[in-house]
Amino acid sequence: MNFFKNPEIPMELYKETDTTRMIDKYNKFWFLCCCPDFWVKKVDYSDSFTRIYRPSMLVNHLVMLIFCSSCFLSLWTQHDLTQSQNSDRLAYAASTPVIIILYHFVILYYTEDVKQVLYKLAVVLKVDHNDKKAEEDMIKQSKLHNGIFFSSCVCNMVFVGLNNFYRAVTTDATFITCISAWPDIEDRSTLAGLTRVVVYFVWFSHVVRNMGVFLIIHTVLLLLSQQYKNLQSYFEDLNKIFLENELTQEEQELKFEVRFKKGIEQHALTLWCVDETQRIFQITFSSHVLLWCGLLISILPDVLNNDTHSLTMLVSNAPRVCAALVGLGYYMWPAGDITVEASNVPHAMYGSGWQCCHDRSPRIRKLVVLAMMQAQRSIELKAFGHFTFSYETYVAIVKMSYSLFSVLY
Repeated sequence: MNFFKNPEIPMELYKETDTTRMIDKYNKFWFLCCCPDFWVKKVDYSDSFTRIYRPSMLVNHLVMLIFCSSCFLSLWTQHDLTQSQNSDRLAYAASTPVIIILYHFVILYYTEDVKQVLYKLAVVLKVDHNDKKAEEDMIKQSKLHNGIFFSSCVCNMVFVGLNNFYRAVTTDATFITCISAWPDIEDRSTLAGLTRVVVYFVWFSHVVRNMGVFLIIHTVLLLLSQQYKNLQSYFEDLNKIFLENELTQEEQELKFEVRFKKGIEQHALTLWCVDETQRIFQITFSSHVLLWCGLLISILPDVLNNDTHSLTMLVSNAPRVCAALVGLGYYMWPAGDITVEASNVPHAMYGSGWQCCHDRSPRIRKLVVLAMMQAQRSIELKAFGHFTFSYETYVAIVKMSYSLFSVLY
C-alpha cells in the first residue's frame, strides 16, 4: 500500500462537492487558528492578509507558550487561594500545556499526513461513488456537533468572565479568571488589573485556537464515518447491474466483477485511512481522555468541600460539567459511528447481487467471501492502545461520573 503515501496529490481528481466546500470553509478557520496548510486548496483570503498573518503565527505560538508556562508556574507562585480557585488553578495548569503541546504542536507535526487523509476521504474515495444522502447527513452532523461543542466552550468562557467581573464590581474581590503566575491575586494595582484582563483574552484566544485543532480531528472522523456509509451504498447499488436489459448475462457478470473489485480497492483505501488516523492522532486521543476526564475530576473538590451544597455552587460548576461531557463526546460520538457503520459493510457486500452470477459464480463467490472476511475486521479507534472510543465507553464514563457525584452529593 505504499502507493497511498505518494506525497504528490493528483489534483486532476479534484471535483468540487458539498464536502469540499465544507472543508474550504473550515480551512479559513484553521488558518486563523494557526493551523495552515491542512487542505489541498489555498485559503480564500487576500494575498496581502496571508503574507502578514503567516509570519505572525510564530509570535502567536510564542505568546501561547508563555501563557501556558505562566499557568503552570502559578502552582508555585500563587498562595492563599480559595478551594474553588485551587481546583481551577490545577485544572488550567495541567490542561493548557497538554492542549498546546499534545494537541496543537503534535497535529502541526503531522500536517502533511492529515492533508493526505483528508484528500483521500473527501476527493479520491468519492470519484467512483458519492452517496448524496450520506454526504448531507455528515454535513448536518458536523454542524450539530460543532454547534454544541463550540457553544458550550464559548459559553463557559463568557460565563467565567461575566461571573468574575460581577464579583469584582459588587464585592472587594479582584478580577480572577485564569490564574497566572503574576500578578498576585491580592495585587490591586492598575497594572495588575490590566494584566488580568489581558490574561483573560489570551486565555479566550487559547481556547478558540484549539477549537480549530479539535475541528480538524473531528472532521476526519466524520469523513471516515461517511465513507463507510458510502461503501455500503456502493455495494448495494451493484444489484442494479442485473437490471440493465441492454446487457447480456455475460456482460452483466463481467461488469459486476469489475465494479466489485473496484469496491474492494475503495475498502482497502478506507482501511488505510483508518490506520493512518489511528497513527496520526494516537497521542491526541490519549491526551483527550486525560484532559476531559481530568476536567470532570477537578470539579469534585468543590462538591466535597461545600457543606451547604447550595444552588450557587451547582450553577457555578454546571458550565464546566457540560463542557467536559460535550468535549469528551466530541470525538467519541463520530468514532462510535465509524465502528457501527464499518460493521454494516459485510452485509452490504453480501447483498450486492453476487447470486445473480452464473458463469463466473465460483470465482465471484470466492471474491465475495474474502472481501467479507476482511470487512468483518472490527474497526475501533483507541486511546492508550486499549481505551476504545465508542458509545459504550462514553456512556460508561458519564454513568461513572454521575454515580460518583450522586454518592458524594
